[in-house]
Amino acid sequence: MKKILILSFISLLFLASTCQKEGDDCHRRIKIINNSTDSIIIAFKGYYGSSGLCNLAGSILKTTDTYELTRNVCWESILANGQSEEIYIVDPNNFNEPGAFYDCDSIEIKNTVLKLYVLSLEDLKKNKFTVTYP
Repeated sequence: MKKILILSFISLLFLASTCQKEGDDCHRRIKIINNSTDSIIIAFKGYYGSSGLCNLAGSILKTTDTYELTRNVCWESILANGQSEEIYIVDPNNFNEPGAFYDCDSIEIKNTVLKLYVLSLEDLKKNKFTVTYP
């Protein structure tokens, strides 16, 4: 029992030492602000396994509301190798059915995409990890 407690303590100590705290070099949140006069949907592309099928999943954001896209890892790490984060702004009146998947090239047919943000780490840094729509 004592060995288990010691191993648990060492494991927790190791995990705590490898976690980066949020600060100038580690941002875990992207703030998305709806500055429009209408409600919108903040959406992200999802995939159905390796089938080549997609859909958008999202949350309604009312006018002047703020949404925080939060990760457990720093965005600096996630986007370090030139990757980008796609954020779709969609009209709630034409949003795909939840759980329904379709060809990935049909996103704009199944949804009214008002804006697509393809954000690099440089974009996020330049805008202080804040996206304002429109």
